Parts: sequence; structure tokens; C-alpha cells
Amino acid sequence: MAKRENKDKISIELDLDHPTGNFWIDNGLVYLVNQFGKGVFDSEEILNHLVGKLLQETGNKGEYYDEVTGEVKEYDKVNWVYPTNYFIKSVDSPPKVKIKIEGKEREFPTSPPRPTLKFELTKSQNYCHFCGEKSRVAKIKMWMFPFVVTQDKFSNFYSQGKGDIFLCPRCALAGLAGYLTWLWVAQGKTVHFFLFYSNLEELQVFHKEVIEASQISGGKGGNVKLSFYGPYLHETTLALLLKLFSYVEGREEEAQISQEGRELLASLLGAEEVTPVAPLTLYAVSGILGQAFDMKSFQEFSRLHLLYRLYKAWKEKLVKAPNPYQTVANIFRQFQVREGNQYNTLWRDKVCWAVLEFTDPFPHIESFLFEGRAKEKSPSPLVWGTEEVFQYYAKEVLSVDENLLKILRGFGYSLGTKAEEKKDMGLLYALRNAKNVEEFLKILNDIQFRLEITIPEKLLELGQGERIAGTPWLRVKTLLSIFAMNSYLRASSGNKKEGGEEYEQSAE
Repeated sequence: MAKRENKDKISIELDLDHPTGNFWIDNGLVYLVNQFGKGVFDSEEILNHLVGKLLQETGNKGEYYDEVTGEVKEYDKVNWVYPTNYFIKSVDSPPKVKIKIEGKEREFPTSPPRPTLKFELTKSQNYCHFCGEKSRVAKIKMWMFPFVVTQDKFSNFYSQGKGDIFLCPRCALAGLAGYLTWLWVAQGKTVHFFLFYSNLEELQVFHKEVIEASQISGGKGGNVKLSFYGPYLHETTLALLLKLFSYVEGREEEAQISQEGRELLASLLGAEEVTPVAPLTLYAVSGILGQAFDMKSFQEFSRLHLLYRLYKAWKEKLVKAPNPYQTVANIFRQFQVREGNQYNTLWRDKVCWAVLEFTDPFPHIESFLFEGRAKEKSPSPLVWGTEEVFQYYAKEVLSVDENLLKILRGFGYSLGTKAEEKKDMGLLYALRNAKNVEEFLKILNDIQFRLEITIPEKLLELGQGERIAGTPWLRVKTLLSIFAMNSYLRASSGNKKEGGEEYEQSAE
């Protein structure tokens, strides 16, 4: 809360007892408490500390005119750290003078221009729109809160509020601190930002023991290392969550996460069967960097405990793998196709989106196999463990009958192997392209005669609503197409072991 000691000095009180309910402000508040502790502090002291954290030398030189010595001097240019510099543009403007040098008139600032921030508080008191505290307030600016600004700037952020939006000094400083709390990943001009939220006491430990331990410095690729990422939000989000899930295990290479951090993370993710009281929420923001940040997507993910339980079950299915976490990461990482010097990761994003939303990923996996992987010069099958992971997903999330899945996988193996032996990939494309259940059954009949294999009776038993063993025929067709094409690619690559018993460490 803001406390005014005199007309020139504003003090604020830092604690964790007054959350605003806004994920950005509260993350910043937790950062301030972790840095300064609880108590009453001078707002200028905090502001100067945050500005120092958010500035860096660019490596470039500039010139200014020193009026005391009458000389032109060099200075090191300083700017807001990347990518914060796309949100905060504030730089002071020192007076300029014109100086003749070697007969040519040039203009120089009289001191090195420096990025700077300052409070411009109203003379009268008003209510803060975030915490409700009544005090002298500041009209909101990008450096205080990047997601609510005036209509003439970055309208895609506008909150639809009418009139001015005010922040008290405490919330304004917490808003600035918010830039130091995000994890971010960049792919070209696309940047994804991630912030987490829970109650403030837990968030304080989470920041200190998990977020700070995860952050890496330097570079324009991001401040967290992931097994895969790309220009799309959902693929990068799932990669981040898999990384987070791996921390709970306390693997040797993640030893920087303390035992306290792992225990808190396990609790927040619902490692136990009981759903956590205050589950962890992830806010993911994606946009394009240009003259400023153009936000394209803003997503909230609040069922992380269910995703973590999926991940745990996948690891159990991959017990043969020397590193189950990396195996799961490779399974999702593989859904990309090289195009020139780059990878097209749109299929991966769609698969990751489906998993994050607990919906059907199989049409996207089918499309990837038939339109992407099978058309490569030397196509390879899906990496080891893919069928196990998604077979489990189909059973647990989509409620596909387990016995039906076994039939589809076994028959798909026979179908793909026989089609490769006969060099008849066209039959697999015909199966994939079936538009209705009648066409699906007709293609199964063609398969029986052309490849001389027996069709399992279960696949021919059509129930109410065009369902096979309680599953819509289209999903049955899609799963069969995936198993068959994967078996075909496995056989053509020289490995005919059912289920892909070989282990592949990398998806590429």
C-alpha cells in the first residue's frame, strides 16, 4: 500500500497479504518481496533498482558534447533489455547544441541520453483500478502494465475500459517488476511469454526455487532452455510444461531445482491423487515483434495437474527408455518437416494444442504421416514410444475401448507391413481418404482381397450412430491409418519389429 511521508517522497508497503487477483501485478509483487523483503520502502529506491535490472549496454557508442570541458566525448549506449525494449521505450531527451567540427556543423546532446522512468502522480487521490487502494495515482503506461493502454496505442491490448486507468505506486512498481518474472522464448520475430499464478505465498517460493533456477541469461532465443519450440504458441507451451514436469523428478541434470522447489511444484501440479487446493495456472502470450509488440494470442491453462498425471502415466509406459522425459519430449518434437533451411512445425503445434485441450490429436498425426513424413525423400517411422503414448491417450482421454486399440494396432501392423511388401502405398491413402463409413468398409474389403489378409470381425461390426465398439467410425479409420502407415514406414526403413521396439534417442 502507498504511504506518503512528504510531498516529494512516496513510500510503499510490501507484503503478500493484499493480492490484486491480476496475474501480472501479483507476479511483480512477489518479485519485489523476494528482492526487498516485507516492510515499508521508498518507491524511488525500488524504481531505481528495477530500472537497473532492466537496462543493459548495447555494445554501441554514441557522442555527446561536454559543456564543462568543451569537448565531444564518447559514451556507451544503453537500452532496455531484450525483449522488454519492445514494451518500454522511455528515454530522456537532454538539450542539444550545434557544434562546428572541421567546418561542418553537427548537433550533439549535452549529456548521454539514458533510458529513464519516473512517477507522474496525480495531485489528488483516486482509487487504484487493480488493488482498490486510495492514494495519489499514476495514469497507466506501458512500463507499468503492458496489457492495458490507451486506445491509440496497441489497441489489441486495450481492456475495453472507458476513461483513464489508474495505478497506485505499489501496483505501478509491481507492474514494472512483472517484466522480470516471465519466461520467454523467441523464434524469429515471434516471441512467447509465460507467467505462472497461484496464491502469493506459494508463488513466492515458486519464483525463488523454480523460476529463477530455470532462467538463463543472454541471447535472443529466450531465457529458458526447452527440448523444442517454434513460432506457434501451443508447441512451445507444451515443451515448457514437459520441462516443468521433469523438475518434480529431481533428475541429475536439473539439480539446480532445490528439494523445497520440487516439493512445492509437486504439490501445485497435483502429484498426489487429490487435486491441489490452489492449482498452478499458466498464462501464455504470443505475438510478433516489430516497432512494438503485436499480440496474436493470449491463453490461460489451468488443468496442469491433469496434464502432469498424463505425463506420469506416459513415463510408466516408456519404462524401457533410459531417459523417459527426453523420450516424451522427442515424441512431440518429431512432428515437423524440413522445408529448405527451416522446419514447418504446424503439425506439431496442432498435436500439442489437442493434448493441451484434451481433445483429439489423431487427425493431425494422420495428416503429418501422410502429407508430411511419407513424402520425405527417406521417410522414417514415428520414434519409439509414440504408439504407446498416444494409445494410452486414446484410451484415457478419448475413451476408446482398450481391446479395440489392440486390434487396430495389430491389424495396422499387418496391413502396413503387407502393403510395403506389395509396394501398394496407394491402398493406405485410399483408407485415409475414406469420406463415409460405407467407403471405409468397401476399402477394408479391397484390402482383404488385394493384400490377402483377414479383416478382424470387430472392425466390421457397425453399431448405433455409425460406431465401432463404441467409437465413431472416423476415429477408428484415423487410428488404423496411423498404425498402418507407421508400420509401412517402419518396414520400408528395414525394421520390421512390431511396435517399433528399437529405441531412438532423437526425433531428427
